[in-house]
Amino acid sequence: MLAGIYSRAGRATLGDIELYRPGSGPDGVLDVNAWLRGRGQAPFPSCVLFGQVSNLAYYYGVVPALADARGVQPVLYIDMQEELLVVPVASSVDQLFNQLARFMELLPGEPDFIPGRCSTTTFPFAAAGLVAQDTALVEMMRAGRFDGLVTRDEESQRWMRQVLDL
Repeated sequence: MLAGIYSRAGRATLGDIELYRPGSGPDGVLDVNAWLRGRGQAPFPSCVLFGQVSNLAYYYGVVPALADARGVQPVLYIDMQEELLVVPVASSVDQLFNQLARFMELLPGEPDFIPGRCSTTTFPFAAAGLVAQDTALVEMMRAGRFDGLVTRDEESQRWMRQVLDL
């Protein structure tokens, strides 16, 4: 899915997510990943970032070591805005885009939603129900496949329990 988008669009903006340019250079996937891996902080050596929320330190990355037999890789959400926070959000890039589309359809029903303004309702933390519908991801979570990648902070752990309990 990601390779297909890169081959057709090069760089894209999908809602709030800006996909990095293929290759190197400014906003290039290779340079962004090299820079973050150079920091030596987990989970960056284990994943390949492909995009981020516009102007914020919220990243999306796939985990090649967790690819299934078809090569499909799960997606992590990485928040570096204040403290590092890492949670799995989708069993594939395709699933992530489906979840985001469904999430954006639900936003107008939120009490603080004003078109063109930031909302306190954010993905993935306000979308545990949508994420829980990704049965392949939930199975991976239950099997402990993300152990060592998910941060141990209270917010991440509460969200993980919420997804697993739905």
